[in-house]
Amino acid sequence: MKKLSFSSLSMAIILGFSLIPNLSLSQNKNTPQPATLFVELPDYCPTPDAFDIAPDGSLTLSCPNFADKTISSVIVKISKDKKVSKLIELPGVSADRKARPMGIAYAPDGSLYVCDNQGKQQGRLLRVTFNENGDSNIEIIAHGMAQPNGLRYHNDNLYVTQPKLTKIKSKNLTSGLYCFKATDRNIKVNNNKSDSNLIFTTETKNPKRKVGLDGLVFNKAGELFVGDFGDGEIIKLTLNNAGNKVIKDELYVNIPKTSGMDGINVDSNDNIYIAGFLKNQILKVDTNKKITIIADYPDNDGSNGQIDQPADLIVYNDTLIISNFDLMVAPGMENTKHSKPYTISAIDLKK
Repeated sequence: MKKLSFSSLSMAIILGFSLIPNLSLSQNKNTPQPATLFVELPDYCPTPDAFDIAPDGSLTLSCPNFADKTISSVIVKISKDKKVSKLIELPGVSADRKARPMGIAYAPDGSLYVCDNQGKQQGRLLRVTFNENGDSNIEIIAHGMAQPNGLRYHNDNLYVTQPKLTKIKSKNLTSGLYCFKATDRNIKVNNNKSDSNLIFTTETKNPKRKVGLDGLVFNKAGELFVGDFGDGEIIKLTLNNAGNKVIKDELYVNIPKTSGMDGINVDSNDNIYIAGFLKNQILKVDTNKKITIIADYPDNDGSNGQIDQPADLIVYNDTLIISNFDLMVAPGMENTKHSKPYTISAIDLKK
């Protein structure tokens, strides 16, 4: 087994990765490699994660910054002309803890919702609002969460994935999907089936990747798709009219487990795009469930826009924008070290 840095090992514990090597990997790294550099991030963004599009049309990016525990985590703005600036530094739950913003989502009124993944049952779901001077106000939707990760806003509800719910005793790893009303405040989460906001659970059977539900996205019809990282499953969920109960769940498609499905998103035609965290891949699933690897990179430093351990992606002006997490190092992962530059990649979807 490769020697892991402290930061990589710590992150593995936080996200629940198994460090057991996958001995059956077979990779062809000849094609395709279509990504370009969208923007190089400043030094205060060593670990970029999740995106959403702000009301003014700029990009918002969360940076939990697990790679450098000495600096604060930030949420940044990337303007239409690709200028990067700090939007907010969130406070931790106490003076000795730093916030770790991951999944983010805007509501139509401009409120920004944030998954703050501080670990050790200290995670929170936050609502951030800004006045005309840029000053912020923070409200707590939920607290006590184990690992709030992916986040979507839909019809006044907030949907949050937790990739690992260790308080639920089961044969395999259990993960879950939570639903909160946008008007909820200060809900205590127990991270088990006593939580009324826990609307869906699943068990991940892959012993080599003990990470469950991660990415999620709604299509135009309001159907919710969630991705199981370890098992490589995209699960289609049908919700009731209120959006707070799952009335049907079905396997939509399997992608290779070796890819490591992290963030997922859709384009205007409901094609699903997937960040292949383990293998530096971007995958596309069309509406006929055909799977295509549209980007596939060997280990790299991202300096020319190469895909470098992608965590999340978003369709932005006919371009797929991808965050390069570039932190985890473990058997079965293409990435071998964390390094500068800190980058966001782009793939032109019109080509």
